[in-house]
Amino acid sequence: MTLREAIIYLRLSDFREDDDGDTWVQREAELRALADELHLHVLRVAIENDRDGDGKAKGASAYKTPIKVQTSTGLIEFRTDRPEFQSVALDLQRGKASVLIVSDASRIARNEYDGLNLINACQVSRASVVCPDDDGAARWILTNGGTPTEIDNFKDRIADARRFSADIAAKVRKGRRRWAGKSYGGGRPGYGFEVVDGTEEHKRNLAIVEREAAELRWAADLLLRGVSLKWCAQDLRERAVPTRTGAKWSAGSLRDALLKPSVAGLIGDGRGRGNLVEAPWPHIIEPETWYRLRDHLTDPSRRTNAGRSNAPKWLVSVFATCGVCGKPLRVGGAGRGRGPAYVGAECGHVRRDAAKVDHVVTEAVLYLLERPEVLDRLRPPARPGVDVAGLRAELRKLDDRRRQYEAMAADFDAREMAGILAGIKRRERAIGEELATSAAAPDPLAEFRAAPARVAWEALPAPRRRAVVQALLAEVVILPAGRGNRFDPTRVQMREREGLRAP
Repeated sequence: MTLREAIIYLRLSDFREDDDGDTWVQREAELRALADELHLHVLRVAIENDRDGDGKAKGASAYKTPIKVQTSTGLIEFRTDRPEFQSVALDLQRGKASVLIVSDASRIARNEYDGLNLINACQVSRASVVCPDDDGAARWILTNGGTPTEIDNFKDRIADARRFSADIAAKVRKGRRRWAGKSYGGGRPGYGFEVVDGTEEHKRNLAIVEREAAELRWAADLLLRGVSLKWCAQDLRERAVPTRTGAKWSAGSLRDALLKPSVAGLIGDGRGRGNLVEAPWPHIIEPETWYRLRDHLTDPSRRTNAGRSNAPKWLVSVFATCGVCGKPLRVGGAGRGRGPAYVGAECGHVRRDAAKVDHVVTEAVLYLLERPEVLDRLRPPARPGVDVAGLRAELRKLDDRRRQYEAMAADFDAREMAGILAGIKRRERAIGEELATSAAAPDPLAEFRAAPARVAWEALPAPRRRAVVQALLAEVVILPAGRGNRFDPTRVQMREREGLRAP
């Protein structure tokens, strides 16, 4: 008997409650059994779900708001982002598989665009769609491209699913607004918290798990003082500190944990606009410090790499530049009797002993750190008295006012409307500038104010030393070797940052 090719498509919105993934295994096993019964060969299993910071599947909501897409003709459409579904439809259209196996018709599509795309793909290649009924037997949704009756019934199911999703979504939004600031929304709490025993639905509260909270505070402090996410995640892995699921930390998963508003004792206001209100649980990180951390971690100018590879351990790797062409230098080239050296990976102009270069830079930095005027110049300003809560409340009101005026744009003269919106934007910018100075800035040299410079330096981990170097020096330029190829410390040139020392 000739086996036909089939694709199994899984999309599970309830995966968030399934810690060990059994739901996936059971659902896939059920659909594979159906494929065997129909003498189908499973070409691949397509899984559509959201991903966490490590790229692993996590709970996907069936009630996502479609994104706005401009087509090649210029028309605007609203679609959900379903790359796996689109790849499946394309495989069916191209004849790579002749049957699509799903767990239920409602799992295929909940909007008309997706449904029509699948119908069109099946009609082009005369593919079929099947799912198990309540008893596990085959129930054909579309056969050989779909009969008119099957297509009409499929469209009706999609419309019913869309209406059901819209109704549930509306109830969820209403519930979030009603309980915003009064209750934890449910599901697994973020790292650093646990649900308080005995608290009931709509009155759930969180308690701090101190051993986890200490790790978040530690990471936040280092990040705001110049240490990289990658190094913090690497240190957590080396100390065998597990994530909530027992997995190893990555820069991405640590970033996700720190960016959760719950860490700052905040929660969404239920209106879906990103506005936050005070939550009923205590904060792990002070709110204004968290806002500063959020701005730092979401700054688009940051060079990010959320993988698990190790952070640089040498003092000025990547920061130091070639004295010939100005390109960054990295440490490498060890082997064949030669030790690690700063080299131009692209240019090849420079090769200097890494340990000796770091020693020269260290002595220069310690010289600066022993100067009282340098420590004074890099002391953060005192925190001003600012009504942060009041300013953020005003920002929320301004956002509401702007949206109201935009909704009534037809009732206003265009020039008048532009003036109103410009005034709102000016006030929003002014508040943003005021909030930017409201939180006490982290002290870049905190360790050196209570201990001799050399003692404090020796106690610092490598990434903190790198951050201190970059706080004090504007650049480090390494020139090629002079005569005799001997190490010459004068070939390592450093320029300190402007205004470090008193005139």
